Amino acid sequence: MSYRIAVNRSKVMGLRYAFFVRFLLATAGVKFLLLVLACPAQGQNTAADVAAFRAMTEDQRYRYLCDLPLFSMDSGAVRSMLDRLDFAAVDLHDRRAVWMLQYLRYAERLKLKISQAEAGRLATRLDSMAAIGGFPEEQVVARHANAFEMYTAGKMSHEKLFVELLHNFERMKALGFDRFTAYRVDGLLWEMSQFMYDLEDYDRMLEYLLVAERYIRYTEEGQYHGTLILNYLQSYYQNTKDYGKALDYALKILRFNRELKTDNPEVAWRRQFWQGLASLDIANMLVEQGRMAEAERYADTGYELSKVASQMPRFAAWRAEYDALQVLLLIKLKTGQLDEASALVRRSEEIQKVLDTDPEASVHYFAPLRFLKNIARYHELRGDYAAAMHFVRQAQVLQDSLDRRNDARKFAHLQKRLEIEKYNEKVRMVEREKKLQQSLFFAAGIIFLLLFGLGYSNFRRLQIKGRLTLAERDDARKALDNSIREFREKSEQVETQAAQGERNQYLEQLAGSTILTDKDWQHFRAVFEKVHPNYIAGQKTLYPGLTPAELRYLVLEKLGLSTRDMANMLGVSDGTVRQTRLRLRRKISA
Repeated sequence: MSYRIAVNRSKVMGLRYAFFVRFLLATAGVKFLLLVLACPAQGQNTAADVAAFRAMTEDQRYRYLCDLPLFSMDSGAVRSMLDRLDFAAVDLHDRRAVWMLQYLRYAERLKLKISQAEAGRLATRLDSMAAIGGFPEEQVVARHANAFEMYTAGKMSHEKLFVELLHNFERMKALGFDRFTAYRVDGLLWEMSQFMYDLEDYDRMLEYLLVAERYIRYTEEGQYHGTLILNYLQSYYQNTKDYGKALDYALKILRFNRELKTDNPEVAWRRQFWQGLASLDIANMLVEQGRMAEAERYADTGYELSKVASQMPRFAAWRAEYDALQVLLLIKLKTGQLDEASALVRRSEEIQKVLDTDPEASVHYFAPLRFLKNIARYHELRGDYAAAMHFVRQAQVLQDSLDRRNDARKFAHLQKRLEIEKYNEKVRMVEREKKLQQSLFFAAGIIFLLLFGLGYSNFRRLQIKGRLTLAERDDARKALDNSIREFREKSEQVETQAAQGERNQYLEQLAGSTILTDKDWQHFRAVFEKVHPNYIAGQKTLYPGLTPAELRYLVLEKLGLSTRDMANMLGVSDGTVRQTRLRLRRKISA
């Protein structure tokens, strides 16, 4: 659900920036004089600081730079300090210190009067340096700065800035917000939330502000962003009618600025300004709740503070008192204090005449609306209904004009939001496609590795199996050779002894052992097939009509045995072997 911050809130907050700028211009001459008087002492201190800086470790130098009190130093001292430390960091090749010094220069760009163009170039350098150095937190900070500089210079659309801020917030969350305390995480998140506020994306604004609140520094340096964070949270809850939380935040603003101790005139002026504004806000909310007595006390305090804001430019001071008067006047009217209300009406009319001469009166065109409603109510209570109707009509014309302007702005913001959502969806689609492609590439890589692994495993298995087969074949060949050798040796012994006429039982056993029985043939064939695995099957395929005797002959012939060896081994005569050979040749050639 979206909620619109009240118009008077926007007006007051818009004035705040003008007050601060004008105050800085008014005090510039005094600061320059202080710089001239302080230069010698500052030069000596800076030299001592540089010497100590060089003696530190890299971690010590980083912490030292994070804690530099630049906020309390004038522009000359800041420039001198940063220049000397930067030279030392470069000389020491301390890349993180070099980056930090450049960032401090960027952070103090207003004090150092760095132009917008130079600030943009500096932010771009910070981004590159952080990426090269491999500094994740620094890269997020640099991207944040670079994005806003490009947006301000018109080089980045609001759609792209929106997406960049979303990504930067997620990066900060992933790294841990505590790791950004050196870079004023409250200020970074406030800048993000302010952009979301301008887009009326109040849900994201609230998310960023609630994180930023945890890192508010209740110090002089933290007053600016800290008070703004609390004020935006107060405005959010006030416009959602959650007055309990809104009052809590308004009271936090009041206590923060009331208890803050400072000798800095700029901080003191802001402290007074916020005390007055917070008091008036509290009074407004108490009026909404019907707590008139409490509201009147806070309204009186706010009004008194608005009248003593002497540092304000002339018209800004009048306008601050004018706005405070309307809160107090409303309370007096609701409580029936017409005499006091009458004095406040006269004072309001006097200030209105002065404000009508303001060259910037058109900027505050709708400012009189609240007074017109109050004075109409005043005349109604006085019984002057004609005057009351006159002011009611004036207020209605102004209110109608304000409503039309707000509707136009709301429509423009809605269009901008739609454009942003379309662009963001397009970016998300591109990112999803990239992730899908990466997933597919990763999956393809895994599949390739699995296939490669399976192939290599199979290759190794076959390689090992081949080696085992070769080993078995070698063993079989040796066994086959041994069997043939033993057969020949036995056959020769039988022939020799038979030729000498010897015949005994041993000789008969020896002769019998040289003949291949069926059992011996099966064993012999098994060994032969290990040596020549496809020979027997191939012969059967080529010559299906082979007899077992012919097949044995082919096996023995394959081994290169002579006719005599074959005859002895088969237990037949040489002639039988020759006849078998002749018959086999006829069969083959047929």
